[in-house]
Amino acid sequence: MPPISSESSFVLLDELKQNTLEEVFDKVNELYGQEKITREEVNKITDALVTLNQVFLKQEKANFTIRQATLADVDSLMEMIEYWAKKGQNLPRKRNDIIRGIQTFAVCVKDKQVVGCACLYVYDSGLAEIRSLGVSPVIQRQGQGRAIVNYLLKRAAKMYIDRVFVLTRSPEFFSRVGFQKTVIEALPEKILKDCENCPNKDKCDEVAYIYNMKDHK
Repeated sequence: MPPISSESSFVLLDELKQNTLEEVFDKVNELYGQEKITREEVNKITDALVTLNQVFLKQEKANFTIRQATLADVDSLMEMIEYWAKKGQNLPRKRNDIIRGIQTFAVCVKDKQVVGCACLYVYDSGLAEIRSLGVSPVIQRQGQGRAIVNYLLKRAAKMYIDRVFVLTRSPEFFSRVGFQKTVIEALPEKILKDCENCPNKDKCDEVAYIYNMKDHK
């Protein structure tokens, strides 16, 4: 398809610039309420906005994929985990631990490159933890982190896990995804496994958040 000619381009009014599609729709309804446009015009504009939104969603979905990690991803996982461990966001992981636990990992892939990861660690009690969540700093804030978390939550649901928790320094992110704030004392499995031996246990600045599956069915 040939590119759209500049002669056919239109001038966008200043009052519409930087507006979301939802805000444009609100302005259209406002004009209709003021009887400045007809219902037929509203319908045409609405159809156009819906089509435009679908096009953007299609492009966004095609931008990256989330899948089960494989042994071919180990080097990329090591690189991602080491990067965020140095930033103090995650605990470091040994290569052999990643290899043994490869089935617990999910990866975000863009242009055949791993640009994000996380794992779902299941405790003996059936409680699960999302660990080692990290996204390439080059493409952060494009929805990859949320997509990885949602992928692991769906995996947890298939395993009939009732609760998934995380210890994080980014509480706003997990709150938006549906997690609720809790206290580390409510997670004895985590305390026993990691916290007791953590060098930062007396000065921990991570916040505990939990996702109750039953609240989201």
